[in-house]
Amino acid sequence: MTDDTRPLWSPGSGRSAMCLIGMHRSGTSLAARVLSLLGVSLGSPEGLLPPGPDNPAGYWENKSIQEFDDELLAALGGAWDQPPVLAPGWPADAALAPFRDRARQILDTDFALSGTPAADARWIGFKDPRVSLLLPFWRTVLDIGTTIVVVRDPREVAGSLATRNDIDPAQAATLWMRYLFAATAADPGHLLLTHRQLFDDLDATVAQMTSHLGLPEPDADVQAAIAAHVDPDLRHHQAQGPRPDPNPVMELALTVWDDGRPDLTALSPTLIDAIGQGWLRPAADGEALAAARAEAVSFKEQLKRRNEKVRALEAALQAKAAEAGRSAEAG
Repeated sequence: MTDDTRPLWSPGSGRSAMCLIGMHRSGTSLAARVLSLLGVSLGSPEGLLPPGPDNPAGYWENKSIQEFDDELLAALGGAWDQPPVLAPGWPADAALAPFRDRARQILDTDFALSGTPAADARWIGFKDPRVSLLLPFWRTVLDIGTTIVVVRDPREVAGSLATRNDIDPAQAATLWMRYLFAATAADPGHLLLTHRQLFDDLDATVAQMTSHLGLPEPDADVQAAIAAHVDPDLRHHQAQGPRPDPNPVMELALTVWDDGRPDLTALSPTLIDAIGQGWLRPAADGEALAAARAEAVSFKEQLKRRNEKVRALEAALQAKAAEAGRSAEAG
């Protein structure tokens, strides 16, 4: 059991919190922007990741939460592309108390809405694919009302990951199933959307989002802004024609995908639990890489916090020097 008895962090004033999750390269960034246009506050705009070459329309993702989730995965013995085994009950580990403290600090810094233009937002929310794996931890910190899960054809995800990260199809398929089963199991009340829906049936998809969150229907200006953001030119790696280079793991993923009608019961419950908890993992040689990367992430975070302390000390010294100068002038 956790030794942290403090109440869950809440956005307050009748607001609720939600998370947008799903496997990397599945359209979560696109969906997050749609949610923000519908009135969900994604926190401080200054805290969002800037657009990048692989996401020129923006990630719409809180930078501090992304970095925090990377560090938490490292502390748990893995990384986003080499996730650790996470058996039931893992978030209650008392050793995670420092992480809970830091998660609350991020929420206090980037998601406290009082006095901001988003103070009347009905929902606050954040998007990070890693939360598909880490949602049980975040539920020990934040009162999360619901989640929206975005899923994409595993062949398209594999194509995107091959281009961006040089990940092979079998590992991509393993990750696709791990993220999907972990995310949906952690919130039985989730709304499941497909990447295709965002492009092929946008109006109906927006209606599903607003209905799920109890938001008002968008007016004409919001509808136009959403339509302008969902740019068909951003739709890459479309899976068409025969399945290329089939492998047994990809075949499992495609069975679940069911040609765009995801069937979360397509596999046996035992296999689903094994995949969702991480017992079906990429090749063993990735474990050594994951351990090395975990050490690198930990060192990076230590260095970051040390630099923050140095900057704080420098600011304090400058303030003290300025005060001494004013005292000398007054004397």
